[in-house]
Amino acid sequence: MSITLSNVAMLVSVFLMIAFLCYAFLYSQERGIRYFAWVMICRVIYAGSVIMEINSESLAAKMLFRNIEQTSLLFVVPMMIFFVLALFGKSEYLRPIRMMQILSIFILWSLLIWTNPYHQLIFDHIELNQGHLEISKTVYSITFNIICYLIIAACVFYLFIYLRRVRPELRKPGIWIILCGCIPAATEVAKSAYSGFTPWLLPLSVYSGFLGMAMLWMVIRYRMFSVVPLARQVVVETMEEGILIVNHRGSVIDSNAYVAPLFTGAGEDSIAGRRIDTLLANWPDWLRACERMEASDMEIDAQVNGQSRVYSVKVYPLASLGKKGQGTVSILFDITEKQRQMEQIVKLNQLKDQLFAIVSHDIRNPLAVQASLIEVLKEDKGMFNRNHQEVIDALSGQIQHTFVMIENLLEWFRSQKEGMLLQPERLRLSDVVEEVCRTLQLNGEAKQIAIHLEIDSDIEVYADREAVNLIVRNLMTNAIKFSERGEKILVSADANAEQVIVSVSDNGVGMDEDRVRELFDPLRLVSTTGTAGERGTGLGLQVCQQFVRMSGGQIWVESIPRQKTVFYFSLRAANSERGHDESTAY
Repeated sequence: MSITLSNVAMLVSVFLMIAFLCYAFLYSQERGIRYFAWVMICRVIYAGSVIMEINSESLAAKMLFRNIEQTSLLFVVPMMIFFVLALFGKSEYLRPIRMMQILSIFILWSLLIWTNPYHQLIFDHIELNQGHLEISKTVYSITFNIICYLIIAACVFYLFIYLRRVRPELRKPGIWIILCGCIPAATEVAKSAYSGFTPWLLPLSVYSGFLGMAMLWMVIRYRMFSVVPLARQVVVETMEEGILIVNHRGSVIDSNAYVAPLFTGAGEDSIAGRRIDTLLANWPDWLRACERMEASDMEIDAQVNGQSRVYSVKVYPLASLGKKGQGTVSILFDITEKQRQMEQIVKLNQLKDQLFAIVSHDIRNPLAVQASLIEVLKEDKGMFNRNHQEVIDALSGQIQHTFVMIENLLEWFRSQKEGMLLQPERLRLSDVVEEVCRTLQLNGEAKQIAIHLEIDSDIEVYADREAVNLIVRNLMTNAIKFSERGEKILVSADANAEQVIVSVSDNGVGMDEDRVRELFDPLRLVSTTGTAGERGTGLGLQVCQQFVRMSGGQIWVESIPRQKTVFYFSLRAANSERGHDESTAY
């Protein structure tokens, strides 16, 4: 082989293709790259064979290298098919059996090329003309070549479709790589169209290897063979949030499929490159945040596929080190269902408020009147005969039970409402407890239960009077309920500088450890029948716990089954709240 400028140029071109091939092999484990490497191998073999053909003199030698060229080009076609299938994740077509079925077609055709002298189905005329090999192809060969070119064209078409799904910054270099790869294919089409072009197109197909340098630079520069761009595509396109990236000039540079339905009315399938002043015109707050490149958080309404949707939009500014804002990233969350649930909750809360208003006005007030009337009857029951006295006692118990239940229910509801106000003040604890004792005196006398107080008259607390009254009344009512006839109840208090601990103890039925653990569980409203068959709702202790906490204290219990039960709760001492005479909101 003589050393000429043409030969040197072709050898350099081959070495550039080999360099590209070596780089591809470094990433051969990435999806589809192994098949791309085989395409490059075929190109290198083809280029080397062209050089050897040009520098050969005999017809046999030239024909040998021409057959190698045809065979290497032939196997470019199945490798391109496998490359495209791998990029699109069609792994079912890349099983060994399927691949061998496709390869078998090209293997058989290559055998026809090498055995052409015996059947002349591929070439019907071969001769040397001024040192150049001229070959006339048969109809079968031309038809098969056209099919191969159509397959290559289809592969290129699908590569362009694939590039539409990747990031915008990868699309342009990807297109240039495909165009550079199409130039050698174009030279082969030209040679097939007119054999007279072969003498000068043959070396040109090798020179196109110089384009491999540009392709290699773009592949390295944009990490085209790395899994990172692919991973980004998979993550962004499958995530359940929308992404819209806008540059500092107000143009969309990237987005995912999630946000596309918002802009279907824009008249274009792709929103890349669109101006946000028209794209976001329906949402001025969003548009303003993107134009000013400011962090913002908002909710927008949109029509998507004929349905009204609500989205939460978070806008984040983009800025590189030492530079001004480069753009914004908008993240969209569909909160339609959440919004509907919130609306339902609001309606349910309104219904609940109406219900308790009815309970408070239309049920509690008449019951209070009935309770007062029955107390008057109980005071004068000596005027009635024995049967009437029993009826009055039974009626009094039922009305008192129902009234306490309604009272606890209303107080519990009041404690659950946000912004509820307690009016803490300095209270003499003994006064409040004595008031409760007078209220429950008839209940205690009915079971012959004695109530003893051990509270110093100088103990003062800083709390809401009604709340303390409610807590003590519920605890004493429970003590009476679970005490046997003739027992006694003790209410005592111990004070220190910071708090006052009040205890209510009885010698009744007591509780086991499991029952004690469930006692203040808000999800368990368990009511136990009293020693005289008294019933309840289980709300009393929940109300106590809520108001003790709102008063800044704690509540707990100690109990021994069939021996005793002691409830404790703490309140702030009045001395610890000097100067606090304003209302406190909880």
